Amino acid sequence: MKIKLYSAEEINAVFNSNISNKFFFNKVAIDSREVSNRGIFFAIKGDNDDGHRYVKKVLKNKNNLAIISKGVKNKRSIKTQNTLESLRNLASYSRQRSEAKIIAITGSCGKTSLKNLLNSSLKKFGRTHCSPKSFNNHFGVPYSLANLNSNDKYGVFELGMSSKGEIDNLVNLVKPHIAIITNIGPAHIENFKNIYGICKAKAEIMNGISQNGIIILNKDDKFFNSLKKIANKKNIKILTFGFSQSDIQIKKSLRKVFFKIKNKIFHFKIKNFNKSYLYNIAATICVHYSLNHNLSYLKNNFNNLRIIEGRGNEKKIRIKNKKILLINDSYNSNPMSLNEAIYNFSLRKKNNQRKVLIMGDMLELGKRSKYYHQQAARIINKTNIDKVYCIGSEVRHTYKKLNDSKKGLLVKDISFIKENIFNLLQNNDILLVKSSNRIGLFNFFKKF
Repeated sequence: MKIKLYSAEEINAVFNSNISNKFFFNKVAIDSREVSNRGIFFAIKGDNDDGHRYVKKVLKNKNNLAIISKGVKNKRSIKTQNTLESLRNLASYSRQRSEAKIIAITGSCGKTSLKNLLNSSLKKFGRTHCSPKSFNNHFGVPYSLANLNSNDKYGVFELGMSSKGEIDNLVNLVKPHIAIITNIGPAHIENFKNIYGICKAKAEIMNGISQNGIIILNKDDKFFNSLKKIANKKNIKILTFGFSQSDIQIKKSLRKVFFKIKNKIFHFKIKNFNKSYLYNIAATICVHYSLNHNLSYLKNNFNNLRIIEGRGNEKKIRIKNKKILLINDSYNSNPMSLNEAIYNFSLRKKNNQRKVLIMGDMLELGKRSKYYHQQAARIINKTNIDKVYCIGSEVRHTYKKLNDSKKGLLVKDISFIKENIFNLLQNNDILLVKSSNRIGLFNFFKKF
């Protein structure tokens, strides 16, 4: 049974409206397909569609409410000048009434995986709300915050950006008690002069941290000292994680991983030894440590987490009667996440299998695109990856720099996969797919 999210009285107070007090609502939506019963639908105009097209459909259910900016207002709709701004207003009210501990995450890669890990582990300590999927922009963050229930004990939000000022805008809505910067890398670098510009943009998350809040930083990151200076200027308490000397230190031997937490050793059951996953565990432990949680409750938490589709999840599939182990990391790609994926892939045991990489374009790199795609080839050439198939236009720079023995095919788009690349795969291949989402590989491989 769903818990009431908003009463009619609350909605009337936020929007200065007069809907009947008999109503209550348990869901806020910006996608009409998510509205079933007792939902509030914000009809927002996006780049590709206008939510006003679906208002009639939503209001067929007499328990639903629509927030509109055009069309005829009725007893179950509220007309405002700007529906996105109205969503922000409701999100702001939601944050104001909440007594939950709020955690906000940003960084160049690893945000969504860390968010899911935190969501899973915090549930052991109380009701937890987590932003869905990768809802981390000016639509997704207010939508996620507006769905924070007054009964929630914890809220976990992901804050993304592609240019300066975006995180500042989002964090002042979320107002986290704890903020995390996973790492700094050249994602969206086309909108910045250099990576230091990205560092400063990510550091905007500190602008909205609540009084006596905490910033959690990766001690191993190249920009740690820069971020530390910003935090110190703002008098924000810092908690660190990493393989180097830090508050929560990752210690790794040949067969075991353990964590040194303020000079005490903690062992957790872990099957996945990927470096990025270990960083996420360490950041998660930082959050629980700062909340004074009993860390022994987390001992079995890190083994059974399901990796979401397109973020490195593995599954056995059949392609043209050939058994293939698919590692689907095709939802997003930038130089940092690609390097991490290649590194983890190269560590994997082969067992008489071939390692095959299907690589799509990395986007939003601007004038540096050629350099970063060529750099990817230099990294791949040092690994035990057997064949590389490149899909897109920018990856031609990667393909040209690959060793001849590693070259598979270079094709323009996903239409060439089935009849070209799939024919060249062999039985028992391990296939890693890595690409920016817009290339289409995520939707293509989601069908398998």
